[in-house]
Amino acid sequence: MTERLHAQTILVVDDDAEWRQFLCDVLGPRYTVAAAANGEEALVKARTVNPSLIFLDVMIAGGKDGFTIFCELRKDPETHDVPVVFLTEINPTNHTLFDTAILKRYLGESPAAFLEKPIKKDALLRAVEAVLGPAQH
Repeated sequence: MTERLHAQTILVVDDDAEWRQFLCDVLGPRYTVAAAANGEEALVKARTVNPSLIFLDVMIAGGKDGFTIFCELRKDPETHDVPVVFLTEINPTNHTLFDTAILKRYLGESPAAFLEKPIKKDALLRAVEAVLGPAQH
């Protein structure tokens, strides 16, 4: 992978290799992207790559779900202030409703956003820009 001199790094956390690759492909031309496939890897990378934003799958295999990872990120002084955007296939059609206000009630803090899969490229980039501002090329 060629080294990029982007000012902002995004950490993508998803146990689904296809989703991880999609996110990296969409974000890679504009940002430095790091990826993690499980909760433990996510926590280590969040501390080492100093991300500006984390995309975090809710239903992640490997022991820790996205909500647990979010809570651990918030407890750590090094990662407490990093914005998190949740990604999920949980949606109103399967009778599970989540939004940032509901999550704040249960998790103590709100994520930056909550995006439902499948996510289109334009919606993904708009979500990043809403949190980080326009990409710096």
